Amino acid sequence: MNSQTVFAVVDLETTGTDLHAENRIIQFSCSLVQNQQIIKTFSTDINPERSIGYRITQLTGISAERVASAPTFDQVAAQIFQLLNDTVFVAHNVNFDFPFLNMELQRAGGYPELDNLAVDTVTMSQILLPTLTSYRLQDLSAYFNIHHLQPHSADSDATATARLLTVLINQLHQLPTVTLSQIVNLNPDLPWETMTVFKDELDNRTEDDSRLADHLILHHGIVLRKREKVLKKSNS
Repeated sequence: MNSQTVFAVVDLETTGTDLHAENRIIQFSCSLVQNQQIIKTFSTDINPERSIGYRITQLTGISAERVASAPTFDQVAAQIFQLLNDTVFVAHNVNFDFPFLNMELQRAGGYPELDNLAVDTVTMSQILLPTLTSYRLQDLSAYFNIHHLQPHSADSDATATARLLTVLINQLHQLPTVTLSQIVNLNPDLPWETMTVFKDELDNRTEDDSRLADHLILHHGIVLRKREKVLKKSNS
């Protein structure tokens, strides 16, 4: 992954979370990110051709009446498939969005299973921001002052996740090489190809990148922030 990589940051709203219960997508949104900038957005309501439960409507604001005139997934499948072509698929809980979208594409017929690299921003956040107490998108958005007024609306969620991704990539760039090497050597089992983000960052580092910033110190193999000297107030 490099500055030319296009990340397709996707969020779905669905009639339910169980892939095996005939659930369907009711909203698809995608923000394309390249070189730390959102370069394109796409969002559409989708008619699931089945009922939408009251709880889902309360959560997402999407009702059966709202999507009655929206296109079916079959009608937008080609556009979505083309949009995601040659991108890295990103989602906040990729273990849900990626399989669910593949299920809908296979049901629509005529589309091979997406074989994009897939990255999870939940896991990236947990590794890069280990001291936070919550990794919900809404809480991460508040922490980083990301504009996110409509949680559980796919268009707002996709845009917020895209902006979170740029923050996380910046955090990754600032991660000391010693720490990054330790993460890569540990090689934790992360969702899909999330670990590739860390490995590629390490591969792209130069020898100069291995030097610690002035405010950091290496102590027993662990990178720590230097303690600031406290000046004692003299008695007069």
